[in-house]
Amino acid sequence: MTTATQFKVLEQNHPRVDAHDKVTGRATYASDVYLPGMLACKLLPSTRNHARIVSMDTSQAAALPGVRAIITGSDFPDIRYGSGALRDRYVMPREVVNFVGEPIAAVAADDEATAQEAVELIRVEYEDIPSVVNPLAAMVEGAASVHPELESYEGYGFTLGHNVSTLLDADRGDVEQAFRDADVVVEDVYRSQGINQGFLEPMACVADVEPNGRLVMYASTQGPYQLRASLAGVLEMPVSRIRVVAMELGGGFGAKLRLACEAFPALLAMRTGRPVKLINTREEVFTLNGPRLPVTNYIRSGVMNDGTIVAREAYTIFDVGAYLGAGPNSGIGHGIGAYRIPNFRLRSYGVYTNKIYVGSYRASGVADMTFAVESHMDRIAHEIGMDPYDLRLHNALREGDVSVSGAVVPSNGLIETLEAIKEKMEWPRQLEDGHGLGLALCEWRSGSGPSTAAISINDDGTVSLLTGSTDISGSDTSLAAIAAEALGIPMESVIVAKRDTDMAPYTGQSGGSRVVYSQGTAVHRAAQDTVQKLTALAAERLGVPEDALACEDGRVYVMDNEPQGLTFAQLAAASITSRGGPIIGTAALSSMPYTPVFAAQAAEIKVDRGTGQIKLLRYVQAQDVGVAINPMAVEGQLDGGVVQGIGRALTEDQQFDPDNGAVRNPSFASYLMPLAIDLPEIEDVLIRVPAEDGPFGARAVAEPPGFGPPAAIANAVYDAVGVRVKQLPLSGERVLAALNGEYDDIPFDVEALRLAEGII
Repeated sequence: MTTATQFKVLEQNHPRVDAHDKVTGRATYASDVYLPGMLACKLLPSTRNHARIVSMDTSQAAALPGVRAIITGSDFPDIRYGSGALRDRYVMPREVVNFVGEPIAAVAADDEATAQEAVELIRVEYEDIPSVVNPLAAMVEGAASVHPELESYEGYGFTLGHNVSTLLDADRGDVEQAFRDADVVVEDVYRSQGINQGFLEPMACVADVEPNGRLVMYASTQGPYQLRASLAGVLEMPVSRIRVVAMELGGGFGAKLRLACEAFPALLAMRTGRPVKLINTREEVFTLNGPRLPVTNYIRSGVMNDGTIVAREAYTIFDVGAYLGAGPNSGIGHGIGAYRIPNFRLRSYGVYTNKIYVGSYRASGVADMTFAVESHMDRIAHEIGMDPYDLRLHNALREGDVSVSGAVVPSNGLIETLEAIKEKMEWPRQLEDGHGLGLALCEWRSGSGPSTAAISINDDGTVSLLTGSTDISGSDTSLAAIAAEALGIPMESVIVAKRDTDMAPYTGQSGGSRVVYSQGTAVHRAAQDTVQKLTALAAERLGVPEDALACEDGRVYVMDNEPQGLTFAQLAAASITSRGGPIIGTAALSSMPYTPVFAAQAAEIKVDRGTGQIKLLRYVQAQDVGVAINPMAVEGQLDGGVVQGIGRALTEDQQFDPDNGAVRNPSFASYLMPLAIDLPEIEDVLIRVPAEDGPFGARAVAEPPGFGPPAAIANAVYDAVGVRVKQLPLSGERVLAALNGEYDDIPFDVEALRLAEGII
């Protein structure tokens, strides 16, 4: 495996390839698109959380000067779609609304003010239907049903029925016997809160219809091909009649992976024959687009006196809101954490409620699981009188162990991350009263999925790189670095082409830790294919065998006689008349081997016993990155993720009305994200154990940093003042209540779930 010192491009800091456009304001976002005759779109949200639409009168709105079209659910084809296999929603309700804020009509008008005025003139009569907002209450027999016809939906699979949209399980070993053999049994219930992704650029798109009838969407999206497919489905159009242009992305964090509001301006453009733009307000971002919803975890472990965990049982309830989305798979995929536990029973439930549907956010559900698992690990350590670090080290996965998915764990830097944290934090050490240290161990995997790449050699010796991946957090820069390293040229010689669904080959979404690991591998292979073609042409022109040649510094030359060679520019010119034609290297893949990513994190905090307020004094994280493609960008990802995790731990809380599920705090004034003044300097340690697969040994980076802060900080609170807070966020009020002996009641009837499965 190549070491860092052997790289010419990788493991060095590079500015983003789009840096100049970003800092000069030349980057074009969806909201910057202006087309002749363009109309503005505004949406009418439902005011009820579960009701039949008895009537809708749009006559006054339609008569308003400047209004060009109004659409409702009945204007769309009678087709359901979904985030996955289960098709449980209409793009706009036809008869029944399922959450407050669900769009039930859309207006296109000459300007935004007129469109909004028209929306306010639409009169709707509702007939309320019994609703349910609490996911635990929704599972009780006799609770109101969010989707009474669930079993008839396409894609419906095995569940407990009623409001349980999905039930996932994972089992290994003899769990009951292991619990009987255990010296100590520890059980807990944890609850994490609703979280908004907090991206800066609101959802935005422009729909246009070309003279030939093709629909063109300019969208802020992480998945242009997935958006195209969803639009084709809900509009009942062939995908060949839709072109999606992915604009610059002003943040997404998973929220822009799927169809959101794009179908509304699309249909309006088709109706009016004019371009239509939709830009959400910040309030609409909170109330129309899926956030993360609360997760409740029951977790029980059987432990021997020496710290060996022999059994784990975990039941996780994911509130998915009105429509099934991402997250429930994390309940089984991350229920045992980064540990080798021979016997386990894991269950994960996706439960419908009459709230806004759940969306994706930076490894959906894993931060919730990590909070529960890592808080529980700390509790186990204190129960048996063992240092929390030693307990984790004793039970940590090693190479050759079998993961929860059944995959064999390859070489990795898990132990090194723990050792780095111990050294940096001088663990353990005595602190003054009210100060505490907390630890969390995070586990994830490098993402896989459809990935394609093409590299062509230009006349001047530069290369053009084309992929279908949306640039996210500077991923184009990482892909350019991979191509440059493989081709033996400087970064400046790689041009990352702009792309859309007509131009670029099919590629998966930019999310789920897929881009550098999977897309980067496709780029690496395309570069290798390019080198092979360059070498073959050079061998033909120079009259030497291919194995006598090397490719470096923009030349292919004879290894025994370096002056004898041809530049990329010369080879590009020669290729035009060659038998093989112009040089284009390509690669495509659909899956990659299991490659884990581990990170250890630690927090040092101070708790004010009088107010319960937590002051974060220090935060250190060590992550196995394999190879740092661009160290500056890697640390940026690590720091950004930790800050999001700190917000989840301390202040962020998307709140919902307990009666109707409406979002209570739809603005950054009331949804409190952390500020720079709230944060210490984040200390990063990059552990480099190259992956067996992946480009040059690189692993995924972006997701794990956000997993650890809630547990690390909660564990530090216990270390500081001796109270264990099991519900997020760790607000001053909640910590102070715990100091006064008042703890949140988190109800969880695990016996009922066991009984439903026939376990008891």
